[in-house]
Amino acid sequence: MGLAMLINKKQTSESAIMVIMIIAGFLLIDQVPYLDKLIPGPVNRLTERKSIWQDPWNNEVYGGDQVANGIWAMSGGGLTGQGVGEGFAKTIPEAHTDMILPAIGEEFGWTGIVSIFVLFLIFLNRSIIIGRQTGTPFLFYLCAGIGISMFVQFLLIAGGSTGALPLSGVALPFISYGGSSLVANMMAAGILLSVSLIRGTDVQMAFITKQQDKNLVPALLSASIAVLLLTITISRYIANNKKWVVQPSLVADRSGLRMFSYNPRIAILMNKLEAGQLYDRKGRVLATSNPDFVRKQADTLKTSGISYNLDSAMHKRVDRYYPFEEQTFFWIGDANTGVFNGSTNGYFAEYEHAAELRGFHTPITSFNTKANKYREDRFLPRGVKEMTVSKRDYAALAPLLLAGINSNEVESFKKRNRDVKLTIDARLQSTIQHSVGLDTSLRKSRVSVVIMEDSTGDVLASSVYPLPPVKDWELLNMTTNEQNKLSGWYTNADLGFTYATQPGSTAKVLTAMAAFNKLGINAAKRSFTVSSYERIRTKGIEPDETGNITLERAIVNSNNVYFIKLANEEHLQENMAALYMKTGMFLRGVGGYYFDKDTSNAKQENKWMNLWRKTEFNTKPRYDPSNIRRTRAKGISGMAWGQGELIATPASVARLISGVANKGTLVANRYVLKISDSTTKVKPGIKLANDPQYAALLTDYMLKQSANKRYTLGITVAGKTGTPERIWKKERINDGWYVFFAPKKSGPGHVVVCIRIESTRGSSKAVQLAGKHVVPALLDLGYIKDFKPPVAKPVIKENIVVKKDSIN
Repeated sequence: MGLAMLINKKQTSESAIMVIMIIAGFLLIDQVPYLDKLIPGPVNRLTERKSIWQDPWNNEVYGGDQVANGIWAMSGGGLTGQGVGEGFAKTIPEAHTDMILPAIGEEFGWTGIVSIFVLFLIFLNRSIIIGRQTGTPFLFYLCAGIGISMFVQFLLIAGGSTGALPLSGVALPFISYGGSSLVANMMAAGILLSVSLIRGTDVQMAFITKQQDKNLVPALLSASIAVLLLTITISRYIANNKKWVVQPSLVADRSGLRMFSYNPRIAILMNKLEAGQLYDRKGRVLATSNPDFVRKQADTLKTSGISYNLDSAMHKRVDRYYPFEEQTFFWIGDANTGVFNGSTNGYFAEYEHAAELRGFHTPITSFNTKANKYREDRFLPRGVKEMTVSKRDYAALAPLLLAGINSNEVESFKKRNRDVKLTIDARLQSTIQHSVGLDTSLRKSRVSVVIMEDSTGDVLASSVYPLPPVKDWELLNMTTNEQNKLSGWYTNADLGFTYATQPGSTAKVLTAMAAFNKLGINAAKRSFTVSSYERIRTKGIEPDETGNITLERAIVNSNNVYFIKLANEEHLQENMAALYMKTGMFLRGVGGYYFDKDTSNAKQENKWMNLWRKTEFNTKPRYDPSNIRRTRAKGISGMAWGQGELIATPASVARLISGVANKGTLVANRYVLKISDSTTKVKPGIKLANDPQYAALLTDYMLKQSANKRYTLGITVAGKTGTPERIWKKERINDGWYVFFAPKKSGPGHVVVCIRIESTRGSSKAVQLAGKHVVPALLDLGYIKDFKPPVAKPVIKENIVVKKDSIN
């Protein structure tokens, strides 16, 4: 730049040099060391605007979807616009100032925006001509300066709102809302009108012509090129508006976490479409916008023990009616309030299937990304956090958005079948919850019961006690820390699917399966000697057994020491970890899942496995066979018997046992039976056991483990108990776990149940709960039957006698 000034001092424009310096400063300001420490405010603001300009669809700026909002509006306007008053300018940030052009484009389309471009070009042209016809240099420069300044303002704001230039925040002359700016523009226009009455003499015109005409054509040509480039910029959004009107923008929330921002007109359109009905697997209405559906099922609801005050709900003028209310809250959600929308503490079909309930489908794509400016708390420094984000594809709504939210196309779309049938049995869930709620012995505990089928993966119920306080907004939205300051137990999450704790001895089934997968059938004859001084559980009705213990005896009598030795001395950690990720269990807080496993997450799973190898698989002090008690709850030892850093939800334990019941194959959970008229397919299964024979042996062990519980349960089941210890509110408590399965009353397969009672004497309470509240409900509703007496068929294989039981 300096060299150019030395070579051509007369022709080098100082203004051009200044513009180049400003542009260079803007582009490089975030690269200057320590500048953000000296003047953090301006540097951060300019850096954010640079990020939005570089990519309006992927930036780490809070509110970084501002330009995207403008593009959504313009693409929705199309060629001729939605019509006067048919736009949604209120959804556009700063629509009255910075983003006024997109707001106009939504209602008047490409034609309206280009017309404004042409008007400003004409204004510039007329300003220069008015100044030229005066013949005086002063008036020429004054008029040309007014025209150029306003045209530059127009370029800055038009380029910023369309993504062609960085956002500048200047007002669009004569159009944007403003006080002093509008007054100044009007005064400038008044000056032009006054000057337009002045005509120069022939001598003056000859002078102006000689001095300025040579610059006018290049200036106007440059302005025309700028307008043409802006027109091309918006034209590419209009030409492919079906894509851009539903294109999400990946930005950041206030804490710096990444999130997708969607065209707000999608939410408006979905409200306009209204939702269809939600049913349970038996056809009971769970959610509807039409109160007549509730009236028609009054007798069915009464049979299910539901007393719903429909008149009160209608008096409140709610949009959606939920006859089962808190009984199925975590399955359904509440579209009237939107509480927990986007949260992971429940299935919330009203939010999860919002698209299907309105007659269309939204494919979801999940991928890993980094939040480079994440700050958990405003008092903590920012850092990097790896996370998974999910993107919804609303392409099915693009034609409706382009046609207009109030169009005939939308009214026609609303006539589609939009009903969704879930896999849950609302009567089963509410029956269990009502029965448990009447049990005074559980008043100081918290209960979760998950029930699913092994062959289909259908989730039949996820019952909780106490029920969520859906009518107490403050209590419902309390954080866990806030709840822990109160006495008693509260429920603001689906405990069976989203609240993980140590699973205790139920995890021994997983350790045994890992042993089979690594050692083969020889795992059945792997034995260890357990001495009295090694015992971990020395009291109660089932203390650790001593002597030479086999895998079968260790499962049946729940021997802790055996599994600690088995996992450490056979190095089962890798096999156990693989099963954790398949079933949804967590180790050191990672690796599991709540409702659905991400099948395309292999890269992240490798990272988790490497983390576990450095931590849980390599704890210190290391395992010492001569001093087992020292490391009994650490690392591999703790994992082996369901303690330490291993935590699991009742749903994940139920998945594990589903794999056992289903001959070693885990069928992924299914939550929806039908969408509209289309039946949801059973998902493909994944292998938990390398050989079905391993699952058959574990089933035999679990039948023997629960044989003495037939009197309490009333039927024979295959099950496993667990009594883990953990800390709650700074106190040591025991939880009671019981997971079991029994044959379905009709058809192939089994029904799997997992019960967890938080803060109780132990697993015996969970068995009692099963016999008193769960099994009777399953029998009454025709879900399960007793195991047939096993027919022993000895099969000699590798010198081991295995009993093949006929299980129905």
